[in-house]
Amino acid sequence: MDGETKGVALLIGNQRKGIVAMAIPLAVALLFQNLNNIVDSLWVSDLGGTSMAALGIVYPLYCVQLGIGNGLGVGVSAAIARHIGEKDRERAERSACQGFVVAVQASLVLTPFLVVVAPFVMPLMGAGDIADECLGYAYPLFLTTFFIILSGIMAGMLRGEGAAKRSMIMQASGAVVNIVLDPVMIFWLDMGVAGAAWATAISFAASCLIAVIWYIRGRGLFVRIRKEYLRSDRAVRKDIFSVGLPEALELSVMNVFNIALNFCVIMCGGTDGAAIYSSSWRVFYILMVPAQAMGGALVSVCSAEYGMGRFDMIRDGFRFTAVRAFVLLVLFSAITAAFADPISAVFTHSEGLRQMQGEMTDMIRMFCVFLPMMSFIYTGSSLMQALDRARGAMLNSLARNLMLTGLFFLGAYCFGTLGSLWTLLAIGEITGGLMMLAHAVVVFKKIESRTPHRARSALFCFLHL
Repeated sequence: MDGETKGVALLIGNQRKGIVAMAIPLAVALLFQNLNNIVDSLWVSDLGGTSMAALGIVYPLYCVQLGIGNGLGVGVSAAIARHIGEKDRERAERSACQGFVVAVQASLVLTPFLVVVAPFVMPLMGAGDIADECLGYAYPLFLTTFFIILSGIMAGMLRGEGAAKRSMIMQASGAVVNIVLDPVMIFWLDMGVAGAAWATAISFAASCLIAVIWYIRGRGLFVRIRKEYLRSDRAVRKDIFSVGLPEALELSVMNVFNIALNFCVIMCGGTDGAAIYSSSWRVFYILMVPAQAMGGALVSVCSAEYGMGRFDMIRDGFRFTAVRAFVLLVLFSAITAAFADPISAVFTHSEGLRQMQGEMTDMIRMFCVFLPMMSFIYTGSSLMQALDRARGAMLNSLARNLMLTGLFFLGAYCFGTLGSLWTLLAIGEITGGLMMLAHAVVVFKKIESRTPHRARSALFCFLHL
């Protein structure tokens, strides 16, 4: 193709090399983002259990914002990669430009909605007496929704043309800004928990600025941002939404359900229980980075292969990704279980949370039981997104989260202990991982069967490794 870059060559070349080359920088970016969340928790823990609980209560809504941005970013990434595979550069550039349009439209709707409903939603989420603290953390994030969404979309734009290293630099730079600003705004400027939120908001704006500068300069990028493509284009947006909207809904629905899960945790363990629950998830988001990164790489690489009609490459890429993500998470889970006690001590070092260390240790060890199976949620969902069947992944995620919510309420009302919640969570996540894997294999087999030169089924290849 004219103007082909190293990133484009990576997408349309050997699928295994492409997945590894894309996954490594994506993993670094995700690691920085999750380290960023860990640092937030550590600084805020010095403010006490109330501030930590406020973080935990607001976190699902913040994750909804992230989910919309990242979901739409996946849609843009898949559209760009697919058109590159079809050798249609103009369509790829139109998809990138419409990403900006979608970011503006989504934030114009979401920002006022979140700001208006926040005071009414917080009590329903279990905020109770700490509602003001929760709102202090929530408002800065809600007011800067545009940058949170745009950051996810622009990272997806870069991944869509194989520029994974630039995507890594963009996201890692934003995380570094947040890590530096956290102590300044929380303690030096005496803003408390609101300072942590403003530091996060500024970091997203900084990462967006870096990407915008790259696109203005245009050096080393295959996709160009052209004024004539920035006009609203329904056909191109439909192409983005076919993957991006179900993925955004999948991520957002998951976090809306987390509100209900948090409510059950508060019922059984109070605000201290909510604090250790949210802190533990921040640890495990780091452990899930390999599966997330390989899944993100799978979307870009297999979308390009789908555009080329190479189902043999898609099948091999999925098998390669699913097996290695699972093995890595088994290894990380074993290490984490061995060091569960010192890890929990880091998050419960403040006077108000010290008595929760044993409970958090038990929770971390139980999480290690089901974590490897969660790798299939990421890789299976990514395969369906690459095949332009993101709606199936969304419905699967909805079913899994309905099941988890039912299990949590069962544990809260029938047993009333945090330990019962952790056990039921393990049962639900193991089942959910198997559901997503099976669904992805069935979808691939169905699409592959429509091609004239059908190779062995995806299920056969996956089981005969």
